[in-house]
Amino acid sequence: MRKTIILPGLGADSGMYPQTLYHHLSGVDFLDWPPYQGETTLTAVARRMIDEYGITSGWGVGGASLGGMVAVEIARLLNIDRVILIGSTTHRSAIHPALMRLSGFAHLAHVAQLQWLAGKINRSGDNLFLSMFEKADADFMKAMAQAIFHWRGMGGHRCRVHHIHGARDRVILPPSRGATIIPDAGHLLPMTHAGVVARFIAAHTAAL
Repeated sequence: MRKTIILPGLGADSGMYPQTLYHHLSGVDFLDWPPYQGETTLTAVARRMIDEYGITSGWGVGGASLGGMVAVEIARLLNIDRVILIGSTTHRSAIHPALMRLSGFAHLAHVAQLQWLAGKINRSGDNLFLSMFEKADADFMKAMAQAIFHWRGMGGHRCRVHHIHGARDRVILPPSRGATIIPDAGHLLPMTHAGVVARFIAAHTAAL
């Protein structure tokens, strides 16, 4: 079994894969985004991840939402032959049209204010996603929201894609074919349906 790395979504970190639910997965590491250094494209973030974590062509890659898109970029750069997508996509066309229209104005978004609001709503700290969002790098989030708008997707790279997606996802729309669809799941699939996602990852890393 070769090593596999799984990336988090935008506004999240490796905490979206709770250790109590994912720690049993052999050979799988759940990574955090490295400190932001001004990257403006998904390709630049992918190169940064490769450098920071020493990713090689012999590894498996995957991720949720933005993390899946960056995983696609890593696979393209290193000619990796398999990718695991969790509520993610290989092309920006799957992102909800309304969000795509808004992404062009991401530089105007008051992300810091949204983070402050998240903190107010989540005073008890019980909501894991709001806790992650509150402490995420606002500049990184704004830059990536714009970068997605210009992302060219998988391009000419050909690899096997193992894809799991929530039927109720309204951020990245579920594909009509080629994916395992979870009927009652939305965009936060790794958190709301951790057991299902953990089993999916296990099934598609065992043969790597």
